[in-house]
Amino acid sequence: MRIAIIGGGPSGLVTLKYLKQSQELFPNQRIEVKLFEAAPKIGGIFFHHTYEKAELVSSKFLTSFSDFRPRRDDPDFLSAERYVEYLEEYATEFGLWPNIHLSTKVASVARGDISGHVIKYETPEGEIEWECDAVAVCSGLHDRPNIPDLKGVENVPVVMHSEKFKHSEQFGVDKTVMVIGVGETSFDICALAVNAPTKRVVVCHRHGWFGAPKRIANTRLLPSIWEIPEEENKTFLDGSLPIDVSHLSLFDTSYVHPVARDSMIVWDHYDSVAVGSSWISTGTALGFDQFVGPVAPERLHASRPNRQVFFNKAWTKVSKHISPPYRPTEPATLGDRIRNFMVHTPVEVADRLIDVAPYPTHIDDNGVAHFRDNGGEDYQRIKNEVIKPDVIVFATGYLQSFPFLEAKANTGRKPYPRADEADVREIWRRDDPTVGFIGFVRPGFGAIPPLSELQAMLAMLWILNLAGRVRKPLKLDDQWHYRIIAPPSARLTYGVEHDSYAFQLAEDMDAVPGIKDVVRLGLTKGTGPFWRLPWIWASAPNFTVKFRLIGPWAWDGATNVMTDDMWEVVSRRRGLFNNFTLGLMPMMQLGPVHLFLFFYALFFNFLAVFGLVKPVKPVSEPKKRIEELARREKKLEGIKINGTH
Repeated sequence: MRIAIIGGGPSGLVTLKYLKQSQELFPNQRIEVKLFEAAPKIGGIFFHHTYEKAELVSSKFLTSFSDFRPRRDDPDFLSAERYVEYLEEYATEFGLWPNIHLSTKVASVARGDISGHVIKYETPEGEIEWECDAVAVCSGLHDRPNIPDLKGVENVPVVMHSEKFKHSEQFGVDKTVMVIGVGETSFDICALAVNAPTKRVVVCHRHGWFGAPKRIANTRLLPSIWEIPEEENKTFLDGSLPIDVSHLSLFDTSYVHPVARDSMIVWDHYDSVAVGSSWISTGTALGFDQFVGPVAPERLHASRPNRQVFFNKAWTKVSKHISPPYRPTEPATLGDRIRNFMVHTPVEVADRLIDVAPYPTHIDDNGVAHFRDNGGEDYQRIKNEVIKPDVIVFATGYLQSFPFLEAKANTGRKPYPRADEADVREIWRRDDPTVGFIGFVRPGFGAIPPLSELQAMLAMLWILNLAGRVRKPLKLDDQWHYRIIAPPSARLTYGVEHDSYAFQLAEDMDAVPGIKDVVRLGLTKGTGPFWRLPWIWASAPNFTVKFRLIGPWAWDGATNVMTDDMWEVVSRRRGLFNNFTLGLMPMMQLGPVHLFLFFYALFFNFLAVFGLVKPVKPVSEPKKRIEELARREKKLEGIKINGTH
């Protein structure tokens, strides 16, 4: 079997690694694989879309691959350069280089005369064709810059998309910099701008954002009673545990009753944790130390991407420059006073501020920006000011593009699917399983590379059909619980809840360890006392290595990684506040719910056997809401069409 991989970023590399490992584990399957990367170096976006001081927003614990851990002395958050180096070390460790073709652009993919696919790729010697049986598209989400239409932008001296931004010297000296967009890249660029010799920095938003820290806040209980040592009264992020590895999986994804899984119970739990922890830690439910740029209340739920459920973990780089003018000087309510008595979280105040503005309506002939009135305090603060940007940076994201799948070479043949048409676990389309899309989901709170690893595991088993390891067919109804609720017209329709999606992929491969498995492995393998593995299994998130304890991709080193490297994420939870709120409290909240549903369903299903009642069956609430959004949009489209006649 011949397989082509398009893209040499993390998703492409991990797909290549599992294909090569498939050949070693299952010698009856002869595999030839080629990875094509247009750039002269592997790394994908981390190589060619990086900029000054860029670092990952997901921690090394979550982002790194299951069987190749980062160095002990690596910081919690790797720089973009260090991550590319890590990927190069990964390629060396698993002997991937002979299969990697750098500076090789795929011009087209076309269907073969009978079956398979024909890859046409460009080399310095000319174009070459290569026939293969399957194609793994790993070209990534960040392909074509999304540049909105802004009237009068030509009146600004310097305009660029964040794709072209590389270093703070591009701002110039004593210039007004306007950054449009409030994603993680936007706040990275704002942080560089406000620390550069600029005159003014303005950041513009459409619908607000939800700011989240990269680390757990160093929150202290009863600050009025217990004196806080000066060395501990630091900023609320200094040295604490990365927040993306702070939550548990027991009763969150494992041992979850099907009725709860398909309802909004778990989503509501996520929402209460996000909003509640924000208010407890910093006194505001808008986001961590966020008092401006709120999301509309009707959109404020963790299941909806319109709420920026894609939590912005670069926010704390700029919060000290944005929040001070908006922070209340006195507690507004009795609840705020009680909270201030019970909890203390140190925050920073910077010397320079970043102005917040609504999205600009236009730039006039004099180069002055005008903003829409959003009714917010941010508009009130800048409505009478003259803001004349010298530099505009569109940090407005990217659009997916697959020119090689839409080339003329495939004219007259069955069109290729796009990533948003992949209806089987967001990886392949059910009627076209030899074309897979790896790395085209975006977790609301997590990282893409570990999900790509799980996607690669499942896709390789499916395509190679190894020993019937994948349960067939994969149930389509199992896909709704992990999807972020969004209408069809939303720009981001590929959002998933990280741990739920990871768990589903592992469940499809029969790779989910149960309590018996982890107790057995804890007694026979690993480091430390026997209870360490079960505790990490229950109280840590769904690391990919957890799903290599058992199953078709079981790895002997998985137990050691769990009880050594991953033990750090549990042992670094500080004090009663963090250990209780992050470990025990979620179990105490969700555990009884699942236990009640278990006995409830058991009782009524017993009565249903005798025809006394209807059996208890899961009903997918996320599916109903997504389909309702689609119906509303279709109805509105019909009204618009009829209105034009």
